[in-house]
Amino acid sequence: MTQFQLPLFQDGVNLITPHLGYQKSDGQILYLNGMTPVFIHDEGDIASFKMIVSQFYLNGAAKQAQLVKAFGINPLALKRWVKRAREHGPKCFYEPGKRRPRTAKKKPLPNP
Repeated sequence: MTQFQLPLFQDGVNLITPHLGYQKSDGQILYLNGMTPVFIHDEGDIASFKMIVSQFYLNGAAKQAQLVKAFGINPLALKRWVKRAREHGPKCFYEPGKRRPRTAKKKPLPNP
């Protein structure tokens, strides 16, 4: 199982594109389009981060390379989030995950 690499939020105001950016302050991440706030979430709220980043991509506000560079995330992870958002909408990031049940490993049969 791979470990999720958390996004890297730098302090202050940081640009994603010339018109889109984010500001980190007091454990909150505020996304700005120009001077207009568009979304806010707690720094540790990964579901909201995945949702807003995939929406920026789907709406054409930012390209994949810009988002990957701005947050230090894996490009393949972003592709998966975008695919989920296209298929199920933004609510899919807040629903509990569907996990496959673990199967017990089979022990080898003893040699007679």
